[in-house]
Amino acid sequence: MAYPEAKYRLLDDTTIENGSCHEDRTEVNSQIPISAPSSLSKLICLVLIPSIALNVFVFWTSYMARSERSLCISEYTGLGLTVEDAYWQHTEYLSENGSTSDQLWEAIDTSPNTIALDKDYVKKHGLGPSIPFPWDQSKGLYLIKAFHHMHCLKNIRRAYLDALGAHPSEAQLIPREHVLHCLDTIRQDIKCRPDDTPMPSIQQLHKWGDGQVRKCKDWDALVEWTRDPRRHACFKMLSDYRRVPHSLEQFAFCLEGSPYTHIMEAYFSEHGHKDPFAEDSEKGKQPLVSGSETY
Repeated sequence: MAYPEAKYRLLDDTTIENGSCHEDRTEVNSQIPISAPSSLSKLICLVLIPSIALNVFVFWTSYMARSERSLCISEYTGLGLTVEDAYWQHTEYLSENGSTSDQLWEAIDTSPNTIALDKDYVKKHGLGPSIPFPWDQSKGLYLIKAFHHMHCLKNIRRAYLDALGAHPSEAQLIPREHVLHCLDTIRQDIKCRPDDTPMPSIQQLHKWGDGQVRKCKDWDALVEWTRDPRRHACFKMLSDYRRVPHSLEQFAFCLEGSPYTHIMEAYFSEHGHKDPFAEDSEKGKQPLVSGSETY
């Protein structure tokens, strides 16, 4: 029985003739007609493109504003918190070798404290008028606060060391090392967060920045923030000047609503209170709390 010859066709419109492969390359455009953009499409484009551009602009300006806030960008210099610098309890500025520490302190250059600003800058930043720059009367002289702070700190240190040298045999209420540590702490903080506010002056001694209004953090609000029961440490500084051998006595001042009141009271109920300033002959009887002393 004869069977009819089977006929096959490639699905991709590719045919084989005489052992060679040929593709049907019909142009798509010749099969699918494309109509011109409608008025509605044009309208949508006219609305969407400006909308997208506006959203990108709003996002970018918002991002930049947040970045400036997080970096605390200064309105005066454009500088922000971009440098990382570790704080240390002891630095070379506290070297036991007095000549080494003296050299480091004296190497702090406070010359950049005085700058000359033109009237446009002064007006833009709302600064008061100041004494004229000797070599250009169109500009005024202004002091940068951070360098003035450092200048004052160097003077305090020098006066303190001179006073010690003049009375070497007198007993010191506050140990020399403690005072020098405090000065170095302030030095590190001034350098880390320098106030770059320009201060105007009149031609009178010690009148730089006198009466100048500044934008400040609320000191009282900071105090209240520390007194929140969630973070208050029941701590009271019993003396800024004397060592407190029984340091736990400084942690006996829990505020109303503190979650630690019962723990504190239970401890002192068992161990009793002591004179916080009395030296204890029995070493280690009351544990010393790290960081609770003034130094």
